[in-house]
Amino acid sequence: MLAGRRIARVSHTPGKTRALNVYHMGAFYFLDLPGYGYAKAGHAQRREFRALITRTLDRGHLAGVVWLLDVRRDPSPDDRAMQDFFAAKGTRVLAAVTKGDKLPRGQRAGRERELRETLELDPEQVIMTSARTREGIAELKEAIGTLVGAAA
Repeated sequence: MLAGRRIARVSHTPGKTRALNVYHMGAFYFLDLPGYGYAKAGHAQRREFRALITRTLDRGHLAGVVWLLDVRRDPSPDDRAMQDFFAAKGTRVLAAVTKGDKLPRGQRAGRERELRETLELDPEQVIMTSARTREGIAELKEAIGTLVGAAA
């Protein structure tokens, strides 16, 4: 959605991404990492995913992370471990709360607040989004621009 066209492969089955995908978007790159929470992988492959994520987050020129969180899911132990990892590394984080269209409008704000409080994020770090309705996409692009600008 951020590119304005379909460039990433997506699947209806979570955990299909098995490699680091790199997208050049203007003056910067987006690195799409394997999902860590729902991947149907063995212990060895999950260790490889963790190592890939760790190496990627240790990059010197990393502006920050856009962390995708499904509005319908409570933060998992893996989500909490990632939050601890981001905090320990001092990684700047934007949380794109995805699938906002799957909840009635009245429930979205409360759910966003719950996720923000549970993961100890500031209000400006959390953006409700929907790929289907394009809700929050402009705001997310603007926040990413600010994040990248702050890292420059």
